[in-house]
Amino acid sequence: MNVEPPSWELKSHRCSYCGAQGELIFSRCPACSTIVLICAECGTVYSIQERKPGAEIGDTSGSTRCYSCAGPLHHDFPPATAEEIQALGFAVGEYR
Repeated sequence: MNVEPPSWELKSHRCSYCGAQGELIFSRCPACSTIVLICAECGTVYSIQERKPGAEIGDTSGSTRCYSCAGPLHHDFPPATAEEIQALGFAVGEYR
């Protein structure tokens, strides 16, 4: 049996690229552990700045890599854990 880890989304913001339809999922670079937000609808990737979506830094189409280490492609980023999200300063009520 393969158990998938839970994914966590930012409660207060949606994707600005696809018209606020997509949930922003906390995701982690498997090489350098940088946390980003990835739209569940369109795959747009955002940096995190001051606990909000920052600049658009890529997408999950397979063409963009981690902006921090230039390693893995964004579509290979697994969900971030609750502990990793809280380490960025997010309170439990700010994500679900």
